[in-house]
Amino acid sequence: MPLLMIKSILICLLLFFPSRSMFGSAEANKAVTEFTLGNEYLLNRADVLKGLNIAVLTNQTGITRDGTHIVDALISKGINVAKIFSPEHGIRGDENYSDVDEKSGKPIISLYGGKNKPTSSDLAGIDAVVYDIQDVGARFYTYTSTLYYLIEACSENNVKLIVCDRPVVIDPDYVDGYVLSEGFTSFVGTIPAPAVYGMTCGELALYLNSVVYGGKCTLEVSRMQGYQRNMDYDSLGLLWVKPSPSMFYPSTAVCYSASCFLEGTNVSEGRGTDKPFEYLGAPWVDKQALADELNSYGLSGVIFKPVTFTPSEKISAYPPKFFNQECNGIFISVTDKRKFEPVKAGIAILAALRKLCPEFRLNKDNFIDKLAGTDRLRKGILGGLSMIEIIAEWQDELETFKSVRNQYLLYK
Repeated sequence: MPLLMIKSILICLLLFFPSRSMFGSAEANKAVTEFTLGNEYLLNRADVLKGLNIAVLTNQTGITRDGTHIVDALISKGINVAKIFSPEHGIRGDENYSDVDEKSGKPIISLYGGKNKPTSSDLAGIDAVVYDIQDVGARFYTYTSTLYYLIEACSENNVKLIVCDRPVVIDPDYVDGYVLSEGFTSFVGTIPAPAVYGMTCGELALYLNSVVYGGKCTLEVSRMQGYQRNMDYDSLGLLWVKPSPSMFYPSTAVCYSASCFLEGTNVSEGRGTDKPFEYLGAPWVDKQALADELNSYGLSGVIFKPVTFTPSEKISAYPPKFFNQECNGIFISVTDKRKFEPVKAGIAILAALRKLCPEFRLNKDNFIDKLAGTDRLRKGILGGLSMIEIIAEWQDELETFKSVRNQYLLYK
């Protein structure tokens, strides 16, 4: 075979499998072989579910390593899946909130919009609910709120909850941001935790059940096997399925906790481009000045690069900011995920925009308060506080949270 053809094939393979480590060490390959998702561990002992009426709260991310959906896998094991609950974006992540899953024929009950919590009628006759969703480790990602209300519903109706655990996409040891303040609860801020809480969904469920519900829910975490906190998500060889329409890649999730704050401003967070949450800007931004300002802050694990982009894709039900308009801004280029601190980067971006751009505005509806979980961020930005001054505001509450969080960590 010609050498050029061999090189072309290898390049295609690398492009097709971007999240897989193809040429890792023997130790890394062994770790991947021994690694088991929480849903796979549950399926390996599915006999414990036989004879029970099961509901499943999941979406398109609820798959095993070979891509089999949890609903299909349970049915193939002879488990009676009575119904499916779906979070924001629907069961297939396409904003289709149909009442029946086309593939399995099972009824679907949406837990987004008009109803965020299963009712007693929804859970009547259900023996256990299986939860299997990949989140991105941020409080304002609505799947955390869905989990919160599911635990409440199961505890109130004496229904067992089984949470299939999944790895953290970002650094599992990173915890940062304001802790949700009383009076600022919303569907993008329900769990009593900082903006980034550093827990798997199973660990978060244990924390919520204990701290919020006093352990009233009969909760079981189907743990991952062979998982450690020092494992990089990209090294696990998992298929990446977008958890939400604009969460294109694992790298999107890494930057999400920085740039999501821009949803409360008049600056584009990159929706409608090929790098949402990694690109940000507006037509009136001086991209070089913004990049220079942010790089002068000396943030670890990241370089801010000037970029020009045009939001031209309508991915969800709403057009992105500055649709079909050329924007100038920055590309958040993460050089080391273990050193990158996205919440601090997000504060730096807000402070820099406030300093450099007279056109910069916070939205009048104060949506940024819901994202931050407090009004202190908004007041700090408008008051001209520096990044360091704003970050200092949450350190005491963050340390208190960390001490409690440590009690619920399942993986070292």
